[in-house]
Parts: sequence; C-alpha cells; structure tokens
Amino acid sequence: MDPGEQAARFFDRYAARYASKYADVGRYIPSLGAFLDLLPEGSDVLELACGPGNVSTVLLTRRPDLRLLGTDLAPAMLAIAREQLPGATFERMDQRAMRTLGRRFHGIVCAFGLPYLNATEVTALIADAAAVLRSGGALYLSTMEEVPARSAWEGPTEQERILMHYHAGADVVRDLMNAGLQVRHTHRSSYADAHGKPVTDLMLVAQR
Repeated sequence: MDPGEQAARFFDRYAARYASKYADVGRYIPSLGAFLDLLPEGSDVLELACGPGNVSTVLLTRRPDLRLLGTDLAPAMLAIAREQLPGATFERMDQRAMRTLGRRFHGIVCAFGLPYLNATEVTALIADAAAVLRSGGALYLSTMEEVPARSAWEGPTEQERILMHYHAGADVVRDLMNAGLQVRHTHRSSYADAHGKPVTDLMLVAQR
C-alpha cells in the first residue's frame, strides 16, 4: 500500500483522538501570522493535509475574509473539520494532487504534511505549490526537522505503523529557492514530546 494512503487510514481511525491531542496550535501562531500578513483581502487559500481543521480554525478566526479550501485523505478528519467550520469548504484529496484542482490560490498551507512525504515528493510538492500560487502568493510549511536518515516506520503498535519522514531545513529551503520562491519567515520550536524525545518543529513562509 502507498505510505500516504496507509497514513490516511491510520488517521481516519484515530481522527477524534488526534483532533483533541493537537488542538493547541499556539506555538505555530506567529508563523501563521507571518503567512497571513502576505495575503490580500478575500484571498483564496488552499490547505493541504488539513486534518481536523485545527489550523484552519486559526486562519479563519484571524482572517474571516479568506475563502478556504481544506483538503485531506482521511474522511473522518474532514468530517470533524466540516463540523468545526461549516462556512469553509473541505474536500478529500491527496496533498500530492493539488494541480488536479485546476485553480490558483493566493495562499497555500501545508502544516505537517511533509512528514508523510519522502524527499522527492517534498521537492515535487513545493514545485507544484509554486505553479499553483498566484504572483505574490504565499506558502506556509511546517515539519519536524531532523536528519533524513532518522526516517522510519513509527506507530503505537507493530500493526499500526506509518512511515515518518524527517527533513533537514536546508533541504526544504533549497527546494523553495529552486522553485522560485523567496523565504520570508523562518522559525524553530524545540520541545520534548510525550515520550521525552526532543523534537524541533520548523516553520517556513515563502513567497512567489
């Protein structure tokens, strides 16, 4: 099975638990604010791998003028997002398929979709985003930063593992620059996860 589809099945099963566990997105608000500052009034925004709509809620609370299309592969995640934000639009879509929408956007958000993509797929996603963004449009990315060699199958049980990809910030920045995007904002947040493991989250905002 494709690792992306496998991750979607996992998150579909645990959607409610995930929505509660990651409801607090406070550490990402400054970077989301930097992204929003680049968007004109009434912007069309595409959110990839939107999950239960936790980031979508922040975006629309701060900027109710936005026209948001949230996408995810897990139907249960989309159901929660629609309940939270009935005024937004949510559709089932693989984050790797944004070009199939046939639309352009003022802003694209991909909050922690990169851990489910390998390096080649990340390069392609960033190139696709650059192609789909309008002139002056903004891209927000966040991921767990670690040496790629640490990528591995992870999960609560042997039967429920998903392939987690770690990415080096320099590699993501290189992909952004190669796609013709200029990095406007960089932020890192380091903390210990529930198991005491040190984690560094990387947030980037780039502009076309």
